[in-house]
Amino acid sequence: MLRLFNTLGKKVEELTTLEPGVVRMYTCGPTVYRYAHIGNLRSYLMADWIRRTLQQRGRRVIHVKNITDIGHMRQEALETGGDKIILAAIAEGKTPQEIADFYTDSFLSDEERLNILPAHHFPRATDHVPEMVEVIRLLFSNGHAYASGGNVYFDVANFSGYGKLSGNLEEGLMEGVRSEVDPDKRDPRDFTLWKRAEEGRDMKWDSPWGEGFPGWHIECSAMSTKYMGEQLDIHTGGVDNIFPHHEDEIAQSEAAFGKPFVRCWVHGQHLLADGVKMAKSAGNEFILQDLADRGFDPLAFRYLCATVRYRHRMNFTFTALKAAQRALTSLRDRVWELRCLNDGGSVSNGSDGATNEWRRKFDDTVDQDLNIPGGLAVMWDMVRSDLPSQAKLALLLEYDRILGFGLDAVPGLYHTPDEVCASVSVRDALRKAANYPRADEIRTRINSAGYLVKDTVVGPMLRPMTEREKAVERWPAVSSSREVESLLDVPDAAEFSFVVLANDHVEDVKRCVDSVLKWTSDEPFELLIVDNGSTDGAADWVEQMSRDDQRVRTIHCDHILGDGAAKNIGLKQSLGNTVVMLDTSVEVTGNVVGPIKALLEQPFVGMVGAWGVTSPDLRHFNEEGAVGAVDAMQGYCVVFKRETLNVTGLMRETFRFYRNLDLDFSLQFKDKGYKIVADETLPFIRHQHRQWEALGEAERNELSLKNFRRFLKKWGHRTDLLAAADPDEHHQHHH
Repeated sequence: MLRLFNTLGKKVEELTTLEPGVVRMYTCGPTVYRYAHIGNLRSYLMADWIRRTLQQRGRRVIHVKNITDIGHMRQEALETGGDKIILAAIAEGKTPQEIADFYTDSFLSDEERLNILPAHHFPRATDHVPEMVEVIRLLFSNGHAYASGGNVYFDVANFSGYGKLSGNLEEGLMEGVRSEVDPDKRDPRDFTLWKRAEEGRDMKWDSPWGEGFPGWHIECSAMSTKYMGEQLDIHTGGVDNIFPHHEDEIAQSEAAFGKPFVRCWVHGQHLLADGVKMAKSAGNEFILQDLADRGFDPLAFRYLCATVRYRHRMNFTFTALKAAQRALTSLRDRVWELRCLNDGGSVSNGSDGATNEWRRKFDDTVDQDLNIPGGLAVMWDMVRSDLPSQAKLALLLEYDRILGFGLDAVPGLYHTPDEVCASVSVRDALRKAANYPRADEIRTRINSAGYLVKDTVVGPMLRPMTEREKAVERWPAVSSSREVESLLDVPDAAEFSFVVLANDHVEDVKRCVDSVLKWTSDEPFELLIVDNGSTDGAADWVEQMSRDDQRVRTIHCDHILGDGAAKNIGLKQSLGNTVVMLDTSVEVTGNVVGPIKALLEQPFVGMVGAWGVTSPDLRHFNEEGAVGAVDAMQGYCVVFKRETLNVTGLMRETFRFYRNLDLDFSLQFKDKGYKIVADETLPFIRHQHRQWEALGEAERNELSLKNFRRFLKKWGHRTDLLAAADPDEHHQHHH
């Protein structure tokens, strides 16, 4: 029987249920003010695999998945008085109901495309406010709620079991509390059950405590109770739900009903992209349609998620998704071949000893804490075994009732027009007559029509090509810096490497690149352009430049990588003795080679550039008029000897946004004893910085602050590296 890691008990346990043969399962559903991203969808896939496994074991599953619609935001959004749904609705000219309906439909469509079984109930929060009010009434009567300032709060101090799910106890509870303490609370740890409606708010309801709207946490307690009773067998969600959301669910449910709320809490780990948390502003947040737009079958994402245990972090890359697409296509081809070998006959379940052993092996593997990757490995081992084809097909379809790759739909997926089938028959006859050149011509025509012909022991087989098979890559592209070979140990092949990171804004890219070519035309140099997932024509322009001018090299990224990773690609591939990293907002206005050489020949100088900064304490930086020895170089223009990277190391790739990455990189030089020198007379000028201007003020501040915290965590105590300290004590040149 299925065993799962229970977050409540902190161990893997065999699942037991309140009612024999019946599983009551609740899944925290989407907040429908935006598209669900693929990290959200991974959590829903986990729940789907649990449900499929239980159903395959003969259990009846009652599955509820809530829809958090307008007026029910996360606690931190509620307490700041902002409702992103309302704001988005106004911006798009839609009513709140319309925008909620739109994103709900999108979510349900995504689940269908991923072959996620639909929940038996999808209760909307706005349809269940009376039930939420009733739970709050119970909490009042049981002495666990209080009203203050028009709001209603849960009294955490009055519930002894608080913290048992997350382990977030005593002083640790403060970690989940906003720094702006609500003055209406008795205790900063208390959470909102009912929030008074601010003036002008459209989404509000009457209650015994006045007009308002429910807190985020109360909806799950109310709706799960309505559809499944006061106790649940399984509750699923992501690890980010553990505290405070699920901790608060336990508190309010058990305080209201006086019973243990959930037997088994199951949480899926984060999905990362390029090794870090997904964020739209960082360019690494993807929705399912983004994958489909690149020619991927949505089920290839399901396959990819099946390769990583649900309790492990999963790092999404397009390289990995391509591998998953190939594996899924190969699996479908095997089903196709096995059906042909079976001659279209009915598929027997198989009950001989060998078949049963493979069935037991798969079941036992999956039952060990939902080991879907292990089950996938068993499946491929079975496919490669010497079992009869009919038994293999039967087992594949049986396994797929848990895996959910839709293998039973393969014959329908492979429907082909009669005229294409006729061409295959002609080709087969030509092959039998040994007329291979003519047979190859027909095969080429079949491929051009979008179909693939495969010769097997049972004769030629024909199927439509996948979108990825049809796609002709315009140029090779990488998904991460790890895929790019480092040439740092290769001897210099030029005097200078100019490294430019291009990310849209093609006119800026042209201006920067043209200025480099104009003012360095007489020097032995290379221009290395890293196209960081451009979509506005910049990618095409830089590709054409690399074809027209042998001094120009282009490396394409298949999506926007973080600034640290993308710049490291340029650094790893540079072959010049001196590296000049330029932002596309910079224009070269004169011969830079001579002045740069002179600066780098000074004793102990490791980095130079046009725009330096100084700091008295590593927390405040002065950018105005910093010349001579400085504490850091602004990233618009950074120059150093390539060999220096073997001492300082490359950039830290946790910096996805460019702000403060230059400070961090500069301190790597200072830490190794190098001076940093700014010379404002270097022939560079700066234009508008499009990447900065494209962001709103709040987003700028958030991204900059996150990077600055990373910088301070590593360097905040190293005031000894500052130019204000005794420089002679530290500037010892390293080779």
